[in-house]
Amino acid sequence: MRKIKIGVFAFTKASWLTPKIERMVDATVKNLRTIPDAEILFDGLVCDEAASIRQAERFAAERVDAVIMYFVTFPAGVMIPAAATRINAPILLLANPEVPGPGKLWEQNSFCGANMAAHGMNRLRKRYSFTFASPEETAAKLAPSLAAVRAVSGLKALKIGLAGGRVPGFYTSNFDELQLRRDFGTAVEVLELLEVVDTARKLDGAELDAARKVVKENAAGCRQVADGDLELAARLFGAFCAVAQKYRLDGYAVRCWPELSDIFGIAPCAVLGMLSSCGLGTACEGDVNGAVTMKLLEFLAGGGIAFFVDLISFDERDNTGVVWHCGAAPTKLCRKFAETTYRLHMRVDGGDKKGLTCDFPLKPGRVTIAKFDLDADNRPRMLIVPGEALDTEDFLRGNPLRIRFDAKVKQLIDTVMDRGFEHHYAVIHADVVDGARIFCKWLGIEPVFVG
Repeated sequence: MRKIKIGVFAFTKASWLTPKIERMVDATVKNLRTIPDAEILFDGLVCDEAASIRQAERFAAERVDAVIMYFVTFPAGVMIPAAATRINAPILLLANPEVPGPGKLWEQNSFCGANMAAHGMNRLRKRYSFTFASPEETAAKLAPSLAAVRAVSGLKALKIGLAGGRVPGFYTSNFDELQLRRDFGTAVEVLELLEVVDTARKLDGAELDAARKVVKENAAGCRQVADGDLELAARLFGAFCAVAQKYRLDGYAVRCWPELSDIFGIAPCAVLGMLSSCGLGTACEGDVNGAVTMKLLEFLAGGGIAFFVDLISFDERDNTGVVWHCGAAPTKLCRKFAETTYRLHMRVDGGDKKGLTCDFPLKPGRVTIAKFDLDADNRPRMLIVPGEALDTEDFLRGNPLRIRFDAKVKQLIDTVMDRGFEHHYAVIHADVVDGARIFCKWLGIEPVFVG
């Protein structure tokens, strides 16, 4: 994940400065420099309109991913729009809590300055957030806003490969390519499965050897799987990697049935999990919005691996539900590696005739479930559901995970069914709710929060 670039305006009035306030600025900037995977651009205090313009023009030239407007003190109001109108990036308003100084003097008036700026950002229709933090807690409290910055930046550079289109009748996998490009900046490369299969059949040398190694190390065991299926899996994995390199892809949505197993000889499920494990987040059944949601969750989490699921059952008695897919989860998310097992697909050609799935239950921990889609009027929305993944036994073929939701499960089911959400979801082992809400606000997406 690339570094994000953040410009810092430290707004003040020169007549308000004291050594104490200057020490606060130094401590704040020092704390900001601890943010992982971020480059902080700071040129000193901004005390007038001319300095505000100079810094804004520098940050624009540097193509910063966001700017922090830090209200060291209450500033001259003209500095705020002078900076904001020259920046096309999210704006993070930052103010310090304070207490009266010597002589009962209100030394900074920091929050009031940020309040004035919020009015300006709202009228200028800028993407902004607000954080109230002492210098030593600045980076931690900015984390949700910075997660949203990473998501905006990441999706703008994202390119998903749609291999083969959606599966028959899965209208839930439909998407609007140009609206996706307009709203997020995300590009889609439409590919034929023929190219992937042809690449797989021609794969040889070091590329094939590397793919065989990945397949060998991806699971602990096999059950009734022929060596030929493992060889086909290596070729298919290597082909998807080669095609991704050719088209500079960051993920896939794959038409994984009905014809691929007939044309190539195996179902691609286990291979799709391997692609997700190596950073190419991959959604089944040609669901581009599903793949975008997976990558969005990874950006919001600052890493990690999202996986693609159906919600298949729920139980109001213990407030749980089971998410699952048929053997395409990344093994890096397994409960125990010893449980990861290559198997023949449970459905293809009537079941247990062709490979290749990788069966195992997923690990417990804090999770967020999400799905980006469009409502019936083509307005963007995103379902956001936090919960706790439980220790899940291997009670079901494929990749099951039982989750206890923060909200009442009936509320979740009523929301999904009444609002007509798609039946595919993405899940990540992280709590990204706050960042997701900020992201939705900035991008004009309706957040549908169930928690």
